[in-house]
Formats: sequence, C-alpha cells, structure tokens
Amino acid sequence: MTPPTRRPVVIDCDPGVDDAIALLLAFASPELDVRGVTTVAGNVGLDRATRNAGHVLDLAGAPTGLPLVAGLAGPADGSPRVPDEPMHGPGGLGGLPVPAAPRGPVPGHAVDWLAERALAEPGVLTLVALGPLSNVAALFDRAPEAAAALREIVVMGGAARAQGNVTPAAEFNFHADPEAAHRVLTSGATVRVVGLDVTRAALFPRAAAERLAALPGAAGVAGALLCGFAARYEERYGVAAVPVHDAVAVAAVTHPGLLGWESGTAAVECAGELTRGALVADLLRPERSRDVDIALRVDADGFTSLLAGRLAGYGGG
Repeated sequence: MTPPTRRPVVIDCDPGVDDAIALLLAFASPELDVRGVTTVAGNVGLDRATRNAGHVLDLAGAPTGLPLVAGLAGPADGSPRVPDEPMHGPGGLGGLPVPAAPRGPVPGHAVDWLAERALAEPGVLTLVALGPLSNVAALFDRAPEAAAALREIVVMGGAARAQGNVTPAAEFNFHADPEAAHRVLTSGATVRVVGLDVTRAALFPRAAAERLAALPGAAGVAGALLCGFAARYEERYGVAAVPVHDAVAVAAVTHPGLLGWESGTAAVECAGELTRGALVADLLRPERSRDVDIALRVDADGFTSLLAGRLAGYGGG
C-alpha cells in the first residue's frame, strides 16, 4: 500500500481553549487529513465539549460531512469528573458565544466509530488524544484488534519532568482518568506523549495573540481566545504568555522535528494519595522495552512561528 501524502488523523478532544486552537491548527495544516473528531468529557462536560467542537469545526471551515462523534461522559468506572472550566473561561471557550445550533454529532458512540475507522485502514490512522484518555482506553478494552490497527497514538498529557497543573504530581488529563491513561501507556501500542515539560516551554506571547485578534474571521476569533487565555494565565502566574498545550501535540504530528524525544516505558499512578495521576517514565535503563516516546524538548520559537502563521491564514494573513 502506498502511504498517503497527508497523514490521516482523528482528533479526540474536550474543548477547552487549547483544544479549539489545536483543532484550528490541524485544519490549517496541509500535512494532515483530518478524518473525524471525537469528544470526551474533560475541560467541560461531554455535551458542552461536543457543542464547542462543532462550533470550532464551523469556524475552521471543516467539510460539512466530517464526522463529529460524542464519546464518554466520564471515566469508565462512573466516578464524577470535575471540569477545569475556570482556566478556560465560561463555557470552556472563554465566554465566546456559541451558536444555538452548531453542527451536531452524528449518531453512535465515539469508541465504536473509532474501532470501525481503525479496522477499515489498518496501520494508517493516527489518533491525536487531547483530553482525558477515557475514549482511548475504552477502545483498547472493547476492541483491542482495532486499537492495534492504529498507526500511533499521540497524547497530550502528563508531566514527566515537571510539576503538574492540578496537583504537584499530576497534569489535568491524566489526573481526570488515571486508570485510562495507565491502560493506554502500558498497552504496548505505539504511543507518543507530549506533556507539560514541553508545553510550558513553548509559551505563546500575548502580543502575538493580540496581533491575531486584530485579523478578520476565524483568525480573529483564535486571537481573542488566546488573549483571554493569556490574561487568565498572567493573572495566575504573572507571565504575559500562555502555553497552548494541545496545539503542541498537533505540531508533534505535523512537525515532529520541533520536539526532542526520549524512548522508554511509562505508567500512571492510580492509587497514590498524593500522586494519583502522575506520569512515571523510565527513560534511563536501556535494557527496558522502548514502548513510549516522551517529548522532553521543544523548539519554542519554531512552534510559535508555526502556530501564529497557520492561524493568521484564516484571516488572509
């Protein structure tokens, strides 16, 4: 089989400002062929995440027939999930008005749809997971042959060599469903992890966001989202720039050379009273298997230039 010139991807997300920016980057990237978008509860609840995703797909000019499929409303064990809305602003998109009827999801469940797509093109599809890994872990449990058919899974989550953003040990996506994250990282599948180590090193300047906000169309909307995100980040951390976590994971697919990777094994702590959700990576012992690639370095200027340029393209810039 001749490999496609554009990387076929499905994006699993929980918009969220940085998910929205990541989706806009994906649809502005000629390197990618986005085959569908699935949603999971995370930054906001499932219904809101799906509505937000539909609105962003409309902003991006995504094809009308592109599947948008809703998934799990929380961890498989039924435990409640507390959305991380404050950092993302009202509704998860910084108070951005979402039309009463953005494009809606197609019938069915994200896990079933992912299984069907993966089996239809074995070894072809890349799954980019930007939220809690509930859908992805369910795919491994319900349809392991489909999970094995994925080309790779690129995950935004964890903090291998950095402090977490929910607890000192844990990053939000892994903390929201540690069992799911552990299931995926220890599955033996080809997994690449982009965590807080690199996303916090690739801050998008508030001044660049303001330049985008002055542009028309979706570019201006993206700039406004980033400005609001940056303002909340500056209020909390005193830095006039903001990490766009999920967009770095998309850039890891379009431009993997922007990141420096180390291979090893990885697990996620599920039981620790103080460390639940922590990513535990073993990158030092060469005798261990090298199942997971973890990003530890990033060309911050290269990422900022890529993101600013692609978003500006929505406004004709």
